[in-house]
Amino acid sequence: MLVEGPSSLEDRWLAIFGELGEPEALLACTFTFHADFFADLLARFAEAACESGATSGRSFTHLPVDVVCDRSRYSGHRIGFNVSLWPNAARLFHPKLLVALFKHEVVWSDGSLNLTPAGWHRNRELAMLHRPRSRSLPRQLRELLAALPTVAAARHVFDGTRDQPAIDLPGTFVTSLDKPIGPRFVSAAPKHAEEVHLVAPFFERDESNEPALDDHWLRLLAQRWPGARFHVYLPQLEAEPLRVQGQREMFERLEGQLKHRLSLHPVVPAPGPLHGKVACVVYSFRRIQRAHMLVGSPNMTRAALMAPVSRGNVESGWILDKRWKDVSRLFRSLASKACSIDDVEFVEPALTRVDAWMPLRRASYDPLARTLRVEWRDPSDASRTVLRYAGRPLSLDRGACKEFDLIESVGWVVTRKRGGGAAEGCCPIEVSVELLPACQSGVPQRSPEDWLRLLGAVSSGAVETGTRDTTKHGDSQLDPTRVFEWSERVRDLSTRMRYFEAALTDEALTAVEREWLHKLFRHIYDSHDPKDVGHPHEGVWRVWVRLELWQVAERLATGSSTKTDRALWRDSASRLQRRLGVASLSPVLRSQMRAAIKALRGLP
Repeated sequence: MLVEGPSSLEDRWLAIFGELGEPEALLACTFTFHADFFADLLARFAEAACESGATSGRSFTHLPVDVVCDRSRYSGHRIGFNVSLWPNAARLFHPKLLVALFKHEVVWSDGSLNLTPAGWHRNRELAMLHRPRSRSLPRQLRELLAALPTVAAARHVFDGTRDQPAIDLPGTFVTSLDKPIGPRFVSAAPKHAEEVHLVAPFFERDESNEPALDDHWLRLLAQRWPGARFHVYLPQLEAEPLRVQGQREMFERLEGQLKHRLSLHPVVPAPGPLHGKVACVVYSFRRIQRAHMLVGSPNMTRAALMAPVSRGNVESGWILDKRWKDVSRLFRSLASKACSIDDVEFVEPALTRVDAWMPLRRASYDPLARTLRVEWRDPSDASRTVLRYAGRPLSLDRGACKEFDLIESVGWVVTRKRGGGAAEGCCPIEVSVELLPACQSGVPQRSPEDWLRLLGAVSSGAVETGTRDTTKHGDSQLDPTRVFEWSERVRDLSTRMRYFEAALTDEALTAVEREWLHKLFRHIYDSHDPKDVGHPHEGVWRVWVRLELWQVAERLATGSSTKTDRALWRDSASRLQRRLGVASLSPVLRSQMRAAIKALRGLP
């Protein structure tokens, strides 16, 4: 489909979310990435999902939401989703995909549009929206997902889908991961062609690292079909005099290989600049004209379609075979009156590329431990790099920065080469999906009850109002008995602990989720230190919380599913019991608490 109207693909996606509700994972692949646009797009998707009645109005920050883009086109993003950079700097990452995994099906779109306002709202793009009404995807798309091993959403979609039978696909979905796309398209095409139509997109320096069309691809097509009539659709820059984007010498060489003169079709920049990419071979089969087509992300260039796998772009697209009468309206909507290369002036696009200093393989943040860790692509680059975060220098100790907090949702680290010679680079900060909600608006110093509240509010508000530590929160004395009964507070805590214990023994937990719960366990325990609190009741409460956690560890030491886990919890229980902090209580309470601990341990 030709996406001409503003937001037409977005409207189709909004209808999908309005019908199916909240997805289980969302993955976007793009070359150029506009972070604020995607954040706003996510908000619109979440709002549409609420209309289905299947969700309660939450944003998507608790879901695996990931963007993968080219290293040269990343300049930062807000926390709320993760961004990953294609690791192989020798290959441009150029596919344009959006995949949403729902409870019973997967929906996805692909084509020529980048994840930018221009791609979704201004340009004329070619895109396809797929809804197989099952959890099945083309095999080569799933292979692309498997090539993104550190991306949580890609793993989630890959694990939750299966290969779609070829008979159910509209054509052949192809990527350039294992072999170039161009030779596959040519070899699958008929030997005899009547016409060849090529659509070259508008070149924008901010949107591309390569020209839209080059000699290598044209030469291959001319060698295969020298007797066909070639039609090339080029962006029109001016009407008087008639100027088009391209290189005159290149088209002269092409025309010298052909039987017929080359037909150029200037494409006016209204209703928007043309960014779709198409190669179409028209042939006859049983007296019916058909169109053998290549549509998707590749430009008409050697790097996109013909270069060896080690150096060519990462691209995706479709090889389709349709009736020509159904396809021709696409070209009629673009075409102006055909003219020769002598009728136009050519303006060659200027390629300006400045390599950025990108020495980091990845940066990851743990908001519970408040630690930022970086991995270097080459360890020797550490001494040649200045790291900055939110405008300030960033100091590392053995690849980690402790006591680190996110500032105003700035989700990237700036890398600068000492001595200059390269532009500044940006490395996205990754956060585990389960921890993303903790990163919204930064990570404050949490009070003990803030940590406990991460387990979820079980009571109807009593704990929310009665457990503040007056040492840090105001001058008024805490009198818990005025707000709630101690028995209610203890019952609430006991309920939370049972929930926590059940979660820790859930065999469906992933390794990441289990590690997060272990860290939360430790943070709740450590934050409830009974020493130097502002009120004796608060000291008793903190010891009681630690006692409950110790008992959870004791039960897990015998009830965990594996011998290793049981041993770890046994050691943990021993340490926790020694650190309960009973000595900080008054003599009477200390004696009573020690008697309770002795009874719990089963000692005489």
